[in-house]
Amino acid sequence: MKIIWTQYALNDLQDIREHLKVNQSATFVKKVTQEILAEVNSIQEWKTKGTFVPELEDLHLTTHRQLLAGQNRIIIERGHDDTVYVHMIAHTRRDLEALIRRRLLNS
Repeated sequence: MKIIWTQYALNDLQDIREHLKVNQSATFVKKVTQEILAEVNSIQEWKTKGTFVPELEDLHLTTHRQLLAGQNRIIIERGHDDTVYVHMIAHTRRDLEALIRRRLLNS
């Protein structure tokens, strides 16, 4: 299985790290980063991992799933050729529907 990170997802990970660095220890920043990376990498062992994204149900986008790493939602898409795309990482308090519109649906 091949995992491809979109530039949006890479930027999200960097933004999370920068945000945490302001008020948290370097150890905590590293822990959160490792949790996110481990959750994404875990799909190699468990190919059906993840739950449907409620914000995408009405659009019938069945290839998209969400993973949880701490308080972060990771939105992935399963490709037809055993490839997984990591589209975004967002804190659970963020308005995911607005982010999805901007990033996944380009509206």
